[in-house]
Amino acid sequence: MTIDEKWGYEHPEVVGPNALMFFTWDLSKTIEHAFKDATAETFEQYIPVAQDSIDALMQKYIDIKADPDSFDGQRITLRLEQTDSNRGYLVALQTSEHLESKIIAMQERVKAGHS
Repeated sequence: MTIDEKWGYEHPEVVGPNALMFFTWDLSKTIEHAFKDATAETFEQYIPVAQDSIDALMQKYIDIKADPDSFDGQRITLRLEQTDSNRGYLVALQTSEHLESKIIAMQERVKAGHS
């Protein structure tokens, strides 16, 4: 991330339906930052750090009241899953059902707007 690259929660339009779009960008960036120094051997030990970062991001969106209906009381939990070929790991996000349905609806609105 460059110095001038902002987080979505810093954007003035991070309210209501827009908040979910900014949140998904921030979530992706948060996960990328948490695992940037991980190797195949150390990957698992980065899970707690990444989880703490995700929890802090979620709390940030709650604190700024970006979209209380979408974020209040919701959770995203990281899990490490073995790949099908057993040659590595995959990070899986377990999102609370309410938040997941809101994110899917937002993605469908965005896709419909770009069709």
